[in-house]
Amino acid sequence: TGALSPLGRKMVEFPLDPPLAKMLIYAENLGCTAEVLIVVSMLSVDNVFYRPKDREEESDQARERFFVPESDHLTLLNTYQQWKQHSYSATWCTKHFVHAKRVKKAREVHAQLLDILKQQKIPQ
Repeated sequence: TGALSPLGRKMVEFPLDPPLAKMLIYAENLGCTAEVLIVVSMLSVDNVFYRPKDREEESDQARERFFVPESDHLTLLNTYQQWKQHSYSATWCTKHFVHAKRVKKAREVHAQLLDILKQQKIPQ
């Protein structure tokens, strides 16, 4: 019939690829909306890690501090949470080979998606 399902109506409110919107909506049922919100925000920007040609080994070691073997998504979550614990510091980003502009953009996406979640009355 071409009509949207109730889930589809919620999904179109998010400026995300459909799988990411669905993941964010379903996170409520699993009690992990805050964490999935961070992951989706980090996936919405280009790779946040950088690897300078003359400092590859050093940057690889820095990235390993965030690495979660089970999941790249959990690695992104861990990176964002540690950046947040360090007051969203650009200096911290430089020290850990994280693109400050990209994580800042992820933080902006996070704020935008959080507003939409509140409008949709989806608890965080």
